[in-house]
Amino acid sequence: MKIKIIDLFNKIANDEEVPKKIKYFGEIYEYSEDMKFYYQNGFSMYRDFFTEGNCLNDEVEIIEEEKEIEKIGKIYDGFTDSYYDTCLETTIKKVDEIIDVVNKLKKEK
Repeated sequence: MKIKIIDLFNKIANDEEVPKKIKYFGEIYEYSEDMKFYYQNGFSMYRDFFTEGNCLNDEVEIIEEEKEIEKIGKIYDGFTDSYYDTCLETTIKKVDEIIDVVNKLKKEK
């Protein structure tokens, strides 16, 4: 997903939620809550503005944060002893175990 720099600045100025990481001309910048701006290796995005000239209409790529997959858990309380409810409960437990493994692998990546 992309957003124009001017729109990003408007979000910052209006204290709206902004992406944590963006990519601009191949460089990845992280948002600083304290400074209310984007930085890369200690340098602000302004450094690139001076070299690129008029860039307010340029677009930056939003880097999405990796989100964990949520577990299913119980669909409803009070499973009966029927065969189908037992199968459903077992399936949900196995799917939740797979979700745990996937989330762990995503964090290690």
